Amino acid sequence: MATNRHAQIRYTILDRCFSNFNRLYNYDDLLEEVNSVLYDLGTEGVKLRQLQYDIEHMKSDAGWAIEMEESLKKGSKKAFRYKDKNFSISNHPLNVNDVEQLETTLAILSRYKHRAEFSWLEELIPRMEQAFKLVQSGDNGIIGYQENIDLKGREHIGTLFNLILMRKKIQISYEPYGKPQFNVIISPYHVKQYNNRWFLFCFNEEYETISNYPLDRINSIEELKDNFEPSNINWLDYFDDIIGVTKPVEGKLEKIHLKFSEKRIHYVLTKPLHGSQKLDRSDEEGKTISIEVIPNNELYQLLLSYGADVEVIKPIEIRKEIIERVKNMINNY
Repeated sequence: MATNRHAQIRYTILDRCFSNFNRLYNYDDLLEEVNSVLYDLGTEGVKLRQLQYDIEHMKSDAGWAIEMEESLKKGSKKAFRYKDKNFSISNHPLNVNDVEQLETTLAILSRYKHRAEFSWLEELIPRMEQAFKLVQSGDNGIIGYQENIDLKGREHIGTLFNLILMRKKIQISYEPYGKPQFNVIISPYHVKQYNNRWFLFCFNEEYETISNYPLDRINSIEELKDNFEPSNINWLDYFDDIIGVTKPVEGKLEKIHLKFSEKRIHYVLTKPLHGSQKLDRSDEEGKTISIEVIPNNELYQLLLSYGADVEVIKPIEIRKEIIERVKNMINNY
């Protein structure tokens, strides 16, 4: 069976193909999908014999005991698809080899968790240890994470991850609130979670711009053969100038001064609203901070969530917007 360093990559690609009920894959298609990724990684592809070994390993108890629909054909050639539409190796319990590899990987990652750029590992590592039951028996309730397992759209995350990784253009069926469903062709780039909701960022061919779609409004995803539209956006920096996920096309950076109540300023100082937050030294009471962001709806929602504990000092345009929204709230009562 395959034991080289690219085996897990191949299994992940095959899993994506087998779980795609919108397309049939024969051996030629599977080889094309696998080798396309391997070539992008700068390594040689695999032959049919290796691919057959990989599939047999996935079927075995040492793998994931996958069950295939054996009667499928694409033309005159055998086609491959999972028998269960909801099956994925990502949902399957870890086998012994997986556990050993995961423990080794987490041990290596732990070396870097104190570096500033990898601070997110502080949360990820214990979360993975708990999720995959790598902690001691009886210790898997040490940390509680906020998560909505019934959140609609989360089933798309794995599919989108692989499609983005392999630079595949797709068509999504999207259903806005209170409006008819429609199809849109996009090149997917990035998936981000905000406020317990997932969003897909992509290039929209119709508008020729970056769009984002909440995953809970996506009903289906279809992979296309069309050429992928590449992006030069650095997604690590893309959200630096905003709160949330909405980046207005014509928006500009604003320095916003906010004065908090005595009981709330200490909370805000220990949990900053944004990475640009600074204490306004001109306020002798020490209750005013400034942030530099592009105003968007998420900013206004955040400020309104503080109620009477915050006052927008400047700029005047944002102060007026908050006043208008407060008036509309009063009208509801």
